[in-house]
Amino acid sequence: MQKFDRLVLTNKLGLLKTKPRKESMSHMKKITPLLVLLLIPLAISACSTQSQSENSASKSETTIVNKPEQTVSDNEIQQNKQKWEKETGSLKVVHDKVSVSDYATFPEDLQSLKKNNDYVISGTVINLQKMTDHNETAMTKATILVTRVIKGNEKLEQHKIKVTFSGGVTKNAKNKKVYVQKSAVPIPAIGSKIITGVNAKSADDADKKEAEYLKENGLDGSDYFEISVPEYNIWIKSEHGEKYHLNNQTLTGKKATDKNKKYAKELKKLTQQLNNNYN
Repeated sequence: MQKFDRLVLTNKLGLLKTKPRKESMSHMKKITPLLVLLLIPLAISACSTQSQSENSASKSETTIVNKPEQTVSDNEIQQNKQKWEKETGSLKVVHDKVSVSDYATFPEDLQSLKKNNDYVISGTVINLQKMTDHNETAMTKATILVTRVIKGNEKLEQHKIKVTFSGGVTKNAKNKKVYVQKSAVPIPAIGSKIITGVNAKSADDADKKEAEYLKENGLDGSDYFEISVPEYNIWIKSEHGEKYHLNNQTLTGKKATDKNKKYAKELKKLTQQLNNNYN
């Protein structure tokens, strides 16, 4: 014990020299405040990291809700439609089937739709823009004017947000432009109404390669959101339509698999709820 008492842990800090036992407690009292001061920044850093992880949604939310409210004219929508039609109208359409994981989040009812997303919004698709291919997959950026917040901070209303769709303009093996349309996630037309669940997405949370891709395509701002499991979480109403319907048409029809028919039956009630409450 005497040898232990003479150990001076603080020599590494260059603060004290070895002292007799009777003075050790006095010096330990002096060191304690210093140790506390050294530990405070570590504690703050740990809390900050946890806070950032738990509040990715609010990080995007607090920035975007401070922007002025935005509107869009019918004339602007028509101009965007003409521009997109000019870019895609003459291209060959390539239909691409996609499979969905059995572990994908499936909204069984309105409550689960709200629970599984940071926001559930309704709005108008006001623009579509070509993106660079991502991992050899065509991508399209959609701008949505949020007209109603079904779940989440209502201050997001009348703000433009950006989301992405798999599919769009790309080049095939012969280096010719084509338009890829994902059968389970068709890209909605400009001017159509949409209800969907979205999650806040930040380029800060992506790896370096992903962050560079988002920045390259103008998706590194706080107005970028991600549609969760778009195969099951998008409802569309045409520009002059009366009711919302599932965007994924492979869930219904004669060619639908038994599994898809089961999903469609369960989603039918949710579709009715959305039309009854938010149409």
